Amino acid sequence: MGLLKKVFRGRVLILVDIVFFYVIALFASYALELNLQLVQKNHPYVFFLILIQIVFLYAFRVYNIRLVDSSLELVARGGAALLSGSVTNIVLLLMALKDITFTIRIAIVYFPLAILVVLGYRVFYRIVISYHMRGSADTSNLPRTIVYGAGEIGIQLSRQFFKKKLPYHLLGFVDDDKKKWNSLVAGLTVFNGGIEDLSSHLLNKQAEVLIIAITHLSSEKMKQALEVARRTEVEAKIVPSLFELEEGRASQTDLRSINFEDLLGRTSLKFDKTPIAQMVDGKKILVTGAGGSIGNEICRQLISYNLDQLLLLDVDETELHNLSLRLHKYQQEFSDQIIPIVCDVTNKKKVELIFEKYKPDLVFHAAAYKHVPMMEYYPEEAMKTNINGSYNIFKAAIKYQSERVILISTDKAVNPTNIMGATKRVSEMVGSMLATDKTNIVAVRFGNVLGSRGSMLPLFLEQMEAGLPITVTDKRIIRYFMTISEAVSLVFLAGALGDNKEVMVLDMGEQVNIYDFAKKLVNIFGDGKSEVVVTGLRPGEKLYEEKLNDKDKTLPTTSPKVFKAIVNNSLEEDQIVNFLNKINDNENGQLVEMLQQFVPEFDYKGPPGS
Repeated sequence: MGLLKKVFRGRVLILVDIVFFYVIALFASYALELNLQLVQKNHPYVFFLILIQIVFLYAFRVYNIRLVDSSLELVARGGAALLSGSVTNIVLLLMALKDITFTIRIAIVYFPLAILVVLGYRVFYRIVISYHMRGSADTSNLPRTIVYGAGEIGIQLSRQFFKKKLPYHLLGFVDDDKKKWNSLVAGLTVFNGGIEDLSSHLLNKQAEVLIIAITHLSSEKMKQALEVARRTEVEAKIVPSLFELEEGRASQTDLRSINFEDLLGRTSLKFDKTPIAQMVDGKKILVTGAGGSIGNEICRQLISYNLDQLLLLDVDETELHNLSLRLHKYQQEFSDQIIPIVCDVTNKKKVELIFEKYKPDLVFHAAAYKHVPMMEYYPEEAMKTNINGSYNIFKAAIKYQSERVILISTDKAVNPTNIMGATKRVSEMVGSMLATDKTNIVAVRFGNVLGSRGSMLPLFLEQMEAGLPITVTDKRIIRYFMTISEAVSLVFLAGALGDNKEVMVLDMGEQVNIYDFAKKLVNIFGDGKSEVVVTGLRPGEKLYEEKLNDKDKTLPTTSPKVFKAIVNNSLEEDQIVNFLNKINDNENGQLVEMLQQFVPEFDYKGPPGS
């Protein structure tokens, strides 16, 4: 029905344009000759010239623009189409009439008038409809709302409001750009004053809702806006992040409530995805640890590209099954394009059989033990999975000639103080040692991922829901954070930009004080009874994580968000084989000593009581 309506609307506009072009031709005839004979005697030629104008309007997709949406795009497209058609017709008239003077006289009268009228009636219609909507829009019963951010998205919200498609009564804008103060933007006033004056505007205008309409906003300003909303008892809504918009998961005017991720601010994560597409398009791709938070997101983003086949490998059959269902949009569990595989990466024989059967071109190796305190108690398990498992994946990839393996590493591999970080550092070294010209191995380090399984934020929310205090290990503890979706996108980019044997690191954004963050979380999402308590550092935990993109320890790449780490990768294969053979036969203390030989900077404290 919508398609038929669109086709009908386009044909009506074509007929209207033909009528206007003909009337303009009659007017030009009268202006030049004081009669209409010029047109009436040359109808075939006149309609041929009109047809050329229509063809150019169609070619420039002017008929795809609805009258109610007429804007600068219409002026640009329509002007270009009419100008192109006019130039073409002038050339044809010169060729037919061989009279330069007469042709110029026609051109001076007809073509400017054609441009003015054909574009003018569209813009006039838009203006009339727009003001009609504004005059007839009864939104007084809707929540009184102020919009923070008078940029492009704020303008879109205003347009939706005047079209009566927004369930809020917009009162005006607050913006930090002083040049916009006391001006009209899309028919709404930008109030005098920025975020510092937001509270007074909300109170004076008796606002019930605050919409944050900025896709890139610092953590401090986000917290400031939310604190003002909380203090003035105003409901806060937010537009989707830039990442959500780019992925097509939401449109600019899809408003939602604030979630804990928004407290970190909005990063302006935009980059050229061409290197990623070139790396993955048409490839068979294996993702190990697919059932985990990072693996899940890797798989979810991969299916947006043109893959040949996606192989999901994990030892957790439940998570693997659930992931496969989601990727198949809950229509089936298995397909030739998406294949779940239950496997433990420490099982060398089975890993080889999988590579032999499917021969993946590209591997994302995310399978690992990542829980820092837990691995302090069970170092042998971290060594088996993080080192031995990685060794098995690398060797199988090389044997069956995978083009590239991307190892998902961690910031905790930098000057490690815990077993998890040290084992991931060794896995980086193993990858660099084994890499060949045919099978490139690249490691990508990143910091803490917001909302991942086992991370602090889900724990904080669970504690609040259970009515328990939020536990923070130290008031001074600082971390770098990024959302899972943003981190994985940068992992893709780093994996594509990295050369063989390199360790890539990501710019993880702003530092976050965990204690302050927990207090904000309690203020915004708490029930008034929640509190934050300090419990002391856990085994293997640092107060401050190393800054990944330190210019003294990294080299730049073509992306400002991705860097190359300066690392020492001295390791021999017989050393690592000898170590792997001893994992099951030695005491933990001896294994840790061997680990320290591989990573001399590893400062091991051990679990309490050791």
